[in-house]
Amino acid sequence: MQFKRYSCCSLLALALASPVSAYAADDAAQRYARLMSEAEAITVHNELLQKQLESQKSEELTIQAQIERLDGVAAELPAMLDRMHSSLKSFVAKDLPFQDTVSDRQARMAKLDELMTDASVSHAERYRRLLEAYQIELDYGRTLETYKGTLSDGREVDFIRVGRVTLLYRTEDGSEVAYWSKADNQWVVDSSLRSAITQAFRVAKKELAPDLIRVPVPAPEEVRS
Repeated sequence: MQFKRYSCCSLLALALASPVSAYAADDAAQRYARLMSEAEAITVHNELLQKQLESQKSEELTIQAQIERLDGVAAELPAMLDRMHSSLKSFVAKDLPFQDTVSDRQARMAKLDELMTDASVSHAERYRRLLEAYQIELDYGRTLETYKGTLSDGREVDFIRVGRVTLLYRTEDGSEVAYWSKADNQWVVDSSLRSAITQAFRVAKKELAPDLIRVPVPAPEEVRS
């Protein structure tokens, strides 16, 4: 059997070299694993950022489209408000000539005329006031109202408005009753309405439960587009 001979220095070198190399290898493997883990985390983070950027880009396009639509609406708004105002004025002018016991209808329309030509008033405020006026006019159609007033000849009479279907009056002694004719734009005396108008007044004063009231109804008008 042959034995290799090593010097003392050689043996010491071998003893020291093996553990250091193992430690170095382990350290390199750990660094490699850590770098790979960090690289994977960075990749996932980048993918998430990319998705967020794409989502923000899509949202930006949506907002831009909304802004463009708003610009179009803003350009058309003045003309739309003018049409709404003109339609409302025409409707009131052709409506029954009743009085509003709560607010002055004519004063409200005059104020609206001023507002629509006031350059300092925003489109939003004009739109809000127009909608308010439309709502008030709409509410007239749901109510039964009585009030005292004066005819053109100076006589004081009791008026009753049935929704916006008809407007009637009777004299204080009840001897004369009449209804407003839209077709003729004047009062029409009709004694046959005496019972109906008496019933209507009693319903308005809550002396009778609401019931069917026979009143003259204007003929339907042709609607023109």
